[in-house]
Amino acid sequence: MNVATNNPDLQTEWLLTNGLGGYAMGTACGANTRRYHGLLNAAMAPPVQRVVTLHSTIDQFHPDGNEENYVPLSTQIFGNEQTLHPEGWRMQTEFTCDTRSAVWTWKTDQGVTIRRTLTLEQGRNSAVMKWVVEGASAGSMLSIRPLAVFRDHNTLLDRIPEDFHSFAEGRRCVIQRDMNALELSADVGDWQTLHQWWNNFDYPVETSRGQDHVEHAFCGGVLRVPLSDQSMTVTLNLTMQESSAAITTNKATEKSADSSTAGRLADACEQFIVTRGSGEGMPYSVIAGYPWFVDWGRDSLISLPGLFLKHGRLDDAISLLNGFAGRIKRGIIPNRFDDNGEEAYYNTADASLWFMHAVHACFTHAGGEDGHDDLPRLIDTCRSIVSHYRRGTDFGIRIDFDGLVMAGVPGEAVTWMDARVNGQGVTARIGKPVELSALWYNGLCGLARMVDDPTEAAGYKAAAALARKSFQERFWNQADSCCYDLLMPGHGNWRGDNRIRPNQIFAISLPWSPLSGDQARKVLACVRKHLLTPFGLRTLSPQDPCYQGRYEGDMESRDRAYHNGTVWPWLIGPYCDAIQKQTDDPASADQQIRQLLKPLVDSLDSGCLGQIAEIYDGDQPHDPHGCPAQAWSTAEVARSWPDNVEQAAATSTNSGHAASLTT
Repeated sequence: MNVATNNPDLQTEWLLTNGLGGYAMGTACGANTRRYHGLLNAAMAPPVQRVVTLHSTIDQFHPDGNEENYVPLSTQIFGNEQTLHPEGWRMQTEFTCDTRSAVWTWKTDQGVTIRRTLTLEQGRNSAVMKWVVEGASAGSMLSIRPLAVFRDHNTLLDRIPEDFHSFAEGRRCVIQRDMNALELSADVGDWQTLHQWWNNFDYPVETSRGQDHVEHAFCGGVLRVPLSDQSMTVTLNLTMQESSAAITTNKATEKSADSSTAGRLADACEQFIVTRGSGEGMPYSVIAGYPWFVDWGRDSLISLPGLFLKHGRLDDAISLLNGFAGRIKRGIIPNRFDDNGEEAYYNTADASLWFMHAVHACFTHAGGEDGHDDLPRLIDTCRSIVSHYRRGTDFGIRIDFDGLVMAGVPGEAVTWMDARVNGQGVTARIGKPVELSALWYNGLCGLARMVDDPTEAAGYKAAAALARKSFQERFWNQADSCCYDLLMPGHGNWRGDNRIRPNQIFAISLPWSPLSGDQARKVLACVRKHLLTPFGLRTLSPQDPCYQGRYEGDMESRDRAYHNGTVWPWLIGPYCDAIQKQTDDPASADQQIRQLLKPLVDSLDSGCLGQIAEIYDGDQPHDPHGCPAQAWSTAEVARSWPDNVEQAAATSTNSGHAASLTT
């Protein structure tokens, strides 16, 4: 792909993360197009309270050392998207990014090559920027102006405040707002204090989402570096002073030298793994999606096999499970945490069932209960979940007389289809959602396998047998040869919702299926016919009158489409599981799965480089939307990618992990 021959590349994004929930993000040409774009977005209470500190830098090359005579290297957007200034994109020749660093390359008309690299330090709210200058003449100069905003990453600095301060002298510059301070330490050059405001940055992605889109940024100093005719490197260390001592024990793995698909997916998975808190012994967690999601219980647990177990990280997976088990309330695993603190929200009926599934996955990976010291305690948590679900708990969650799961109350949406408009769930699904009973049956079977007491195991097996019998009788939609998505109460009985949705896939993808073999084959055929796309499964059949094929418009319009036709890549994982379970030829299944996953694997080289998006349009051309980098999308593709598939680097569209854009 070309970087900038005729227009700046405002569509291609990049992402770096630091293992704390902090991140850096932007576009290939350097222009910020979202409120979330920045060169250092710090997690002040890991993994939350994320603050955009360093918004950008304005870099200039001065051929004769004269401040007024400069070649712009940076690019930004101002004034209702009408003005691009500076126009550094015209000099840009290349952009590369992997999961550890982003590199911009410019070549001036004078033949000078300037390469800037950004790297985030793992486990700290710190970064390193380097400029390598080659081909310059003696007497030329490089100037760097850092722009800061110090605001929550969900908001905008739409007014000029009076609490910004800066001090710059020698090789050190400090920019401060309230209790937050960013220190910039250079190894060459001299700093000069400035107090300038750059006004009316304009973010076109926010405009398209119907959000506020204009803000201001503060320039607290300028670094001037005299250049010689020798190759020269300028290094700038960036550190949040308030959090510099909060070093976490998150042991980020080194970027793999494996340039195969499996290796690239492993590096992509690593970006979502964080610790909840900083310091010794903090549990692992998972950022559900960058840039705006925090760590969600459901997302973390669904992602666990692909993020951790696929890559041999059993101890870290157990750490995550312990962290969520420690916050369980009345048998319910937290759905999510507040982005500004420790408050947990419990409005979910499936997170606890996914917890049981994840514990069993770890049990299997460890080779049994004796394979890890913490497994007995996690199995006890599974027992507690079963006990609470049987006698009933919050949000209408309980096991009905037929052994199936009831859930939901007005005003809440407690399944993964949880979009809400005006305080009401768009797809509230109050009653007996199909995937809850499939997960319940699977959880009982798994728990029966994990417990030592034969009598206790027999009790779980009996409960599972009742659930399976009722599932086949009540959820089977004979007219459409598939499962009802929901059993709804009415007139003292239950009636099936015959909308064709992907939730029935879990009835045939989980280790234990409550359906007969013939029913499972028909479900797979139905899902393939109505819901399968190159990028995952639609959330509603296009033949349904409520189907919405485009995820577009204002927030309400997008929320209404979110689970009514929008494609979710993470659902391709269970679809692949179903294929494997229904074949007698594993090699053929692996080949089919590789072809199914290829469009999502190819998407690593577009959109947010090295990552897989949250959602896609249900209609062609299936444009990506939502979070540019989503944990369970990436995790499920990584988990499902066949282990025996060898894909040399030469078959990839790039020569390694770094996605590269050159003119």
